[in-house]
Amino acid sequence: MHAGRSRRQTGFTLLELVVAITLMGLVLVLLYSGLRLGLNGWDSGERRAEATNRLRLVQDFLRRQLLQSLTVYQMEGPGPQQTRTVAFRGDAETVEFVVPMLAHLGQGGLYRLRLETRDGQLLLRWRPYLPTDPQAGEERETVLLKGVTAVEWGYFGAEVEQNNPQPPRWRSEWANPERRPLLVRLNLNLEGVPWPDLVVALSEGVQL
Repeated sequence: MHAGRSRRQTGFTLLELVVAITLMGLVLVLLYSGLRLGLNGWDSGERRAEATNRLRLVQDFLRRQLLQSLTVYQMEGPGPQQTRTVAFRGDAETVEFVVPMLAHLGQGGLYRLRLETRDGQLLLRWRPYLPTDPQAGEERETVLLKGVTAVEWGYFGAEVEQNNPQPPRWRSEWANPERRPLLVRLNLNLEGVPWPDLVVALSEGVQL
């Protein structure tokens, strides 16, 4: 009699099992939520690190190309009325300049590079540079950076140097036909986040 009652008292009631299962479920939910939060934080950190590395590589490439760019001149206008102008164009959204051979092309000579933004992408377009025909040669294009939400180029220098000299200043468009700016600046937002400005001093190298 006593032994039978003792065995019955050591078991679990239905209510105790329900409470235990409920508590275990709550613990599992909390563990899963914490794990998911940790994984999301890890993925977010990886995405930020990847974006930072990608932007750093692009900035290094742009800095190198701008540093290697040259002051070259092209002839514009019809026949005997042609004038010699510097092969550099720039506004707030695009910039175009001339550089020596790009390393990955494997060909010598000068190339006209154009950087522009379209559909959230920073694009690099290039073609062989010919001073007598700026549109000659096959133009190629590659995507440098995706997720670009805003871009603004700036140029530092004197706009007019002869008849009406002015002190150098920053401007959003470069229209001086005689020379290139002293500095070029790129302000860029990647996926809505502003990144540090890229500022490059252009060399005085001249290609006659």
